[in-house]
Amino acid sequence: MKTQVPSAVGQEPEIEPVRCTSIQERFLELQRHNPTSSLANVAMRWQMKGAVRDQTIQKALDFLAGRHEALRTRFERSADGYSQIVVETPPRLSLIDLSQLSSERYQAEAERLASLEARAAFDPLVAPPWRTTVLRRSPNDAILLLTIHHAIADLWSVGLIAHEFAQVVDALERGQRPDCRELSLQYVDYAQWQSALLASDGLADERQYWRRKLSGVCPLDIKPSRQRVLDAGRNGEIRSRVLPRLLTDALQSLAQQEGFTMYGLTCAALTRALGRKLEADEIVIGTQVANRDDPLLFDLVGPVVNTVVLRLGIEAGSDPLTHARRIRDEVSQALANKALPFAEIAAGIELSDRKDLPLGYAINFAAGNVETGQAGVIRHGDFQLVSLPSATTGCLYEFSFFLVERQEGWRISCEYNTDHHVAAAADALLKAWSEELEAQVAPIESDLGNANPASKADQPTGDVVAPLALSLERRLPNRRPTRPYFQPCVLQSEGKLPPIFALSNRSLYYPLVQRVAAGRPFIDLQWADDAELPPLDQDSICRIAADAVRQIRAHDPVGPYYLISLCLMGNVALEVAQQLKSLNGEASVIFLLDTVAPGYVESMSRFDRFLRRVQLTDRIIPDLVARIRKVRSGDMSIAAAMSQYSIIRNNPLVRMIGRDGDAPRPRATNEDFLNHGLMDYLLDARALYPWKPYDGEVVLFRSAKSRVGRLFVRGLGWDNVVNGQLRIFDVPGGHDDMTREPAVATIAEYMSWMIDRREGRWSAQRAAG
Repeated sequence: MKTQVPSAVGQEPEIEPVRCTSIQERFLELQRHNPTSSLANVAMRWQMKGAVRDQTIQKALDFLAGRHEALRTRFERSADGYSQIVVETPPRLSLIDLSQLSSERYQAEAERLASLEARAAFDPLVAPPWRTTVLRRSPNDAILLLTIHHAIADLWSVGLIAHEFAQVVDALERGQRPDCRELSLQYVDYAQWQSALLASDGLADERQYWRRKLSGVCPLDIKPSRQRVLDAGRNGEIRSRVLPRLLTDALQSLAQQEGFTMYGLTCAALTRALGRKLEADEIVIGTQVANRDDPLLFDLVGPVVNTVVLRLGIEAGSDPLTHARRIRDEVSQALANKALPFAEIAAGIELSDRKDLPLGYAINFAAGNVETGQAGVIRHGDFQLVSLPSATTGCLYEFSFFLVERQEGWRISCEYNTDHHVAAAADALLKAWSEELEAQVAPIESDLGNANPASKADQPTGDVVAPLALSLERRLPNRRPTRPYFQPCVLQSEGKLPPIFALSNRSLYYPLVQRVAAGRPFIDLQWADDAELPPLDQDSICRIAADAVRQIRAHDPVGPYYLISLCLMGNVALEVAQQLKSLNGEASVIFLLDTVAPGYVESMSRFDRFLRRVQLTDRIIPDLVARIRKVRSGDMSIAAAMSQYSIIRNNPLVRMIGRDGDAPRPRATNEDFLNHGLMDYLLDARALYPWKPYDGEVVLFRSAKSRVGRLFVRGLGWDNVVNGQLRIFDVPGGHDDMTREPAVATIAEYMSWMIDRREGRWSAQRAAG
């Protein structure tokens, strides 16, 4: 049964029209030329978990529409172009009851309805072009379909809508008013700003760059692979392959070592694959940039995304890494000139030989995590939105390539135009892409020669490519897929300012959140219950940090990043900052609570290390007594207690007895392991960690009760690690009191001051006032 739920939003006078932005006009023109087309749609779907009433859903949509003017915008066309008008039209919510269907029929019907919703066109001139449908299975389980026109939102906007929807639903179901901060900017403000920018000479350098870059470009020739080409529409289908975790890790390690972003590295491999399969020495690709560098745009719903053109040459005989370095420079230059709208970039230029392409170019590439939450899950209280695969709205291009990181590895995908091409064409391009990615991390002869062209793994069904995993296994015997080391705990979700990420072995930072995280998210990456420690070697900290980096970038792919950590976890935070810098190019600010720098103790003479340990005996004995009590009470085994001491753990006889050359370790489900065993492991890992100088800012908060003297310098060795600015602040209390009052008050004060300085909200004059 399908019903329309009445809305609480009333009808009010319309607001004065504002000229549309370039991207709005592009998609409105696309709609005008083909009114029944869904190519301008963005279709997303989530599974809703948790008891939520239909009236609550409608009220939440009303709240979002009242909060974001873009969701109350319709359009009108005149001889001068398009204008946008903010109106007071209630959001459209349809409720479809599927509770009487069997599980199998429910899934089939949900798929059918999702496809219909995605492919249903809007008329943006009549009403705000977005709609929501709920497919109800039970009071606690439903599917939420959100279909929205590109003229009022981009993918970033959809993520904002989903997060705020979950927050508002949770608040309303608990009888509370949604606590959303007032927006500083609405989309019409952005539209007026862009109009003024384009009318000025502020983009003169960008115009010159693109005129020079695209001069003499030859249209890319894409021949249909279908014998019988269909011109009735632009239907699409998505084909995918999953890169093995081994290859994913190797690529990320290469990116870190060579100063690549994953975008640049994978783009370079794609251009080589396309050049090989299309027999071309130059590839023209369109790619999207979020275009939200200004924090004021972080919470703005509306199409801010821009498309830039990559004109990438392929030099015959160049090896994969040489090619990747050149492509990195080309991509960097293009992204540095991303402010000029695509309509001006491509004005008067033929980018493809096909005349029927809606946007004028044939191949698109996008990289990044397009999910709208941690691991595709948005959680507020008892309410959850779990991301589901989107239904296709049609294919704007001949081939659109994208990749998203999953737990099992990067999933590379190709959406192709089924009216012009067969599935085998997309499969062949995906296979060539994966081969070029593997060639970047090893010689082609050693890896690709081992792959069996006729193997089942060459069929891109979404399975891991087995021959590739085997070849990497021989090269990287210690790199194997693991469970995540960290599990995110969102201590504060709302706020438009850059988030703070904490790394911890257990929950520590609740007292700090209330003081320092106003207006910004605070995510605590806590050691996961089912995490398995990696092998103890020089890459141990790097592996653990890589998992934190993946989770941080899934939440915020842009940065800047603020990291905080206590004690030995601070060494992991240092490696996280190094990896983020290599991926994003921007140094993080690291806040360390009583953390000894890597290399500080290890560089001491054996006698000094012994002397230092003797001075710490007053901590060792109480710790040993506490463990003996746990053994006697049965809360801890003798083996677990003893294996947590390095003198036992590193004993050759114990290592010989231990399986795989490692002494047995307690699992992370043991709270004592979190407090002692994990820390002892990190102590051993720090001694092997090949640290390198850090160019960013580091703030060290040191306990006022810490020892002083030759073996306990005030900077704890960080002056040898930090090439950037190192600040040291004394905090009242002991080491175990760093996340309690009154230490928290001191830490919060200096953290807020540092962050305000970095984000431009602090000045000496303002402080004096």
